[in-house]
Amino acid sequence: MNQVKPLNIIIDTRERKLIKLIETKFPNISFEIKQLDIADIVISEDVAIERKEGFDFVSSIIDNRLFEQCLRLKETYTTPILILEGLNDEVFENTGMKIASIYGALAKIAYKIGLAVIPTRNLNDTAIVIERIAYREQVKDGTTILSRKAPKSMSIEERRSFIVEGFVDIGPKKAKSLIERYETPYQVFKAIKHTEVTYTRTGNPKGIEGPLKELSGFSWKFVEKNKEMLFGKTKKKGPVQKKIDDI
Repeated sequence: MNQVKPLNIIIDTRERKLIKLIETKFPNISFEIKQLDIADIVISEDVAIERKEGFDFVSSIIDNRLFEQCLRLKETYTTPILILEGLNDEVFENTGMKIASIYGALAKIAYKIGLAVIPTRNLNDTAIVIERIAYREQVKDGTTILSRKAPKSMSIEERRSFIVEGFVDIGPKKAKSLIERYETPYQVFKAIKHTEVTYTRTGNPKGIEGPLKELSGFSWKFVEKNKEMLFGKTKKKGPVQKKIDDI
């Protein structure tokens, strides 16, 4: 009898039902539970999964969360996956959204944003899909989960990207784009420092102004979180962020 290979994944704290099911159904999966800013399940450095139940999927289209979540996932991981769970007749008939609009959103995610979309019937099927992806990634392809050990053979440019990968909500693709633009981590620090969050009249964040606005894929959340991480002085005071002392 073949021995079941151990697998390791990270699951968001809010996925309580999924955590309980995987714990019961797949004893070979070890998982870390933590609050994730991007994705619901992390399989490896390259692969992460956003899980959407049918009704939540439609709700996220209506309130404009869906595409932002998918874009951030795409920008952070080289292989982003959307698991769409239980998109059935009940959802189509009781959300008030046109079927064409639902499929239009799916089409945009798949061929414009570039996420692989895997439909499942229920949570049990979702757990099976997660286990199969983890097995393929970690056993068949031998990819480790979130390794941050820098190989000795890295070039200077690769090491610079590696440093920037340690920022919040960033992956290899986004880190590389920052280094290509600003050349060094120090210049990236300055670009983040001089990018400000903009606000609506009611004080809600709406976008950014400054160096990072010239690049695609960098939201106000990225700026806010990384200013707090790098400088520790980014709490909002009314409609304007506190100023940070010059480096």
